[in-house]
Amino acid sequence: MGTGSLLAIAIAMALSSVPITATIVILLSPQRRRSSLPFLAGWVLTLGVVPLAAAAGILAMPLSRRERSQFAAAAVIVVGAALVIGAILTWRRSQTRAPTLGGRLERLGSYGPGASFGIAILMGLRPKAMLLGIAAGLALGAESPTSDRSALALALYVALSASTVAVPIVCTLVSPLSMEPRLVTWRARLSRSGLKVTASVMMMIGLVLVAVGWSQR
Repeated sequence: MGTGSLLAIAIAMALSSVPITATIVILLSPQRRRSSLPFLAGWVLTLGVVPLAAAAGILAMPLSRRERSQFAAAAVIVVGAALVIGAILTWRRSQTRAPTLGGRLERLGSYGPGASFGIAILMGLRPKAMLLGIAAGLALGAESPTSDRSALALALYVALSASTVAVPIVCTLVSPLSMEPRLVTWRARLSRSGLKVTASVMMMIGLVLVAVGWSQR
């Protein structure tokens, strides 16, 4: 398994609408200075731990490097197929569901630092996030996970996956007045078309993962 699958997985994670929307809700709330950084810390922690656990799992199997690579390729194909199915279901839901952020996301703005940290971890344990994290870990485990190259690959995966949460938080904390109108606009767009965007991204990344996994069998 090469870096292509890891990059595709990181992009899919970065474009997930749920953590992005949650970030915007927190940043538009009075709690943003207290809660935004703990939320980011919980998200980054989960992004790193899940792939590491998956990589450790595949390394614990009595497999050769070639067999690990084949196993990881098959797993990536399964994850890609699951994303395609999820994309179809999400698109169908977007046709029948009224545009809204949902009550749970709306309440994020009232939570303190501890709750925000815990919620970020729970978001990283959602089925879609878990699938992507496990696929990333299997891709890492198929290589030489003790090497500097693998450590760098994991760091880049976490950085890219977390970028759509980290960048708005840092920019808002540095310059809240200039960021607030943009956050309001992004929130309105996600409320109107978040499910459709999510479905489109899931479909695209799912097809890419199936193709990458198939080529690495």
